[in-house]
Amino acid sequence: MEPYRQAVPAIGLSLERNTGRVPGDGYYYVLFNGEVKGRYRSLRQAQAQYKQLFANSGWTPDPTEAASVDVATETVERYMNELEDYWSNAHKHARRGGKTMYRS
Repeated sequence: MEPYRQAVPAIGLSLERNTGRVPGDGYYYVLFNGEVKGRYRSLRQAQAQYKQLFANSGWTPDPTEAASVDVATETVERYMNELEDYWSNAHKHARRGGKTMYRS
C-alpha cells in the first residue's frame, strides 16, 4: 500500500497511513501533537475526526501564507489566459488560399 499523509504542521495535526510515524497495518491514524487520537479502516472516518480536531483547534492560516497561494493561482490563471488568447488569434496568421493559389 502507498503511504498517505495529510497534515497541518503548524498545529501538529496529521492523518497518516503506512508512514514512518505509524504502523504499516493499512489503518489510517489521526495524530495530534504526536499522540494517536484515532485508528480507522476507512479514510472517510479518519477525515471526519481530522476535520473535527482541526475545527476545535481554532487555528487560521497566517495571511502571508494565504497571499502566497493567491500569487501562485494568479500566475497560473494569467498563463492560461495568455495561452487562450494566443490560440484564439492563431487563425489570423494562417496562410489562406488553398492548393490553386500557388500554381503558376
